[in-house]
Amino acid sequence: MRSAIYHGREDIRVEEYPEPETGPNDVKIDVSACGICGSDLHEYAAGPISIPDDEPHPVTGETLPLPMGHEFAGRVTEVGSNVSEIAVGDKVAANPVIWCGECRYCLEGEYGLCESNGFVGLSGWGGGFSEYTTVDRRQAVPIPESVPLEYGPLVEPFSVGLYAIRNSEFSPGDSVAVFGTGPIGLTVVQLANAAGAGPIYAVEPRDFRREIAAESGADVTLDPTAESALDVINADTNGGVDVAFEVAGASRLSTIRSPQRERAAR
Repeated sequence: MRSAIYHGREDIRVEEYPEPETGPNDVKIDVSACGICGSDLHEYAAGPISIPDDEPHPVTGETLPLPMGHEFAGRVTEVGSNVSEIAVGDKVAANPVIWCGECRYCLEGEYGLCESNGFVGLSGWGGGFSEYTTVDRRQAVPIPESVPLEYGPLVEPFSVGLYAIRNSEFSPGDSVAVFGTGPIGLTVVQLANAAGAGPIYAVEPRDFRREIAAESGADVTLDPTAESALDVINADTNGGVDVAFEVAGASRLSTIRSPQRERAAR
């Protein structure tokens, strides 16, 4: 089969790669679509970062070169002998997290905090930039037939935004500020809008991302390079929004041109 293989920094090659075998607990997927994550771009431009190089990954035992792609979806073409909850022909998206199952976090059910964690498509075990890949049945997330498969890769990033909303102190009707409207920030905007937030302020320096934020449900979009976003938000809301989400990873975004660098929209 054909697969996009990571060989090193600025070296990804589409080449022949062995088609994966389906183990007893595995689900084999005919990949229909795979997203290009920011993590993939970082690995290409500045890696290897998370991709194991000299030392094998502690769970997969693999090192580069290896297939990439961890936001993917497709139809099941084969299931292992122990798999009964998923059938051939089902639509599935992938939960790409790899965990050891033995550390204190895994034993407490918090596998996302695994001390040896990794991702399918970054740490080994195949990847979504391939014609076919396999995942453990626990990582195959069913998709309704009504949902187009090209939407499937959004399940993984949308789960990040959903987790943020659910774990915040947000309640319907609350005012919300979202600092940063890259892909994850846009999921927060959409989900906050769907959950009944209002008004929603989106703070983003890039014009096209502010436009998409407005289309996604933001009531007010602000360019922090042109005005003090905090001053505008605090004035409009009489002191600050009810809930704020920092989704930029850059402190400069929320403080630029603000005379009150110690303040934040609460």
